[in-house]
Amino acid sequence: MKQLERTALVVAAAVVALAVPALGQQTSGPNGTNANGPITLLYNYIAETTPMRVTVNGRSIDHLKTAAYDDITTSVHAGANTMTISWNGPVQRIHVKIAYAPTRNNFTNIVEYTANAAKDGSLKGAGAKTLTFTIPG
Repeated sequence: MKQLERTALVVAAAVVALAVPALGQQTSGPNGTNANGPITLLYNYIAETTPMRVTVNGRSIDHLKTAAYDDITTSVHAGANTMTISWNGPVQRIHVKIAYAPTRNNFTNIVEYTANAAKDGSLKGAGAKTLTFTIPG
């Protein structure tokens, strides 16, 4: 009987865990966003030896030297936005993406830019690329 009681407690605990939001979830704050959405992320897929500067709506976001992502929710607004990627010397490849999720883990790609120096001569020296994208709302 004790095994049955333990099993019932485990099942009850699992049901409660699924029904109640996790205590460790990120919450809204003056410098952060709510993990449940809406949330906007900038992804950099390729590490590059020449740092690339990214601005969104004129605000400096990152120097894309490593493959990583940044939460840019506080830098964008509903409607048209602008992302500029600039570099001071030759780069081999660029692959960045902005994804938006109105709710937790419901991401949609908003804008993606991929370039390769083997096919795009503009990467062989200093340059910049500006992209316009729209955040729903």
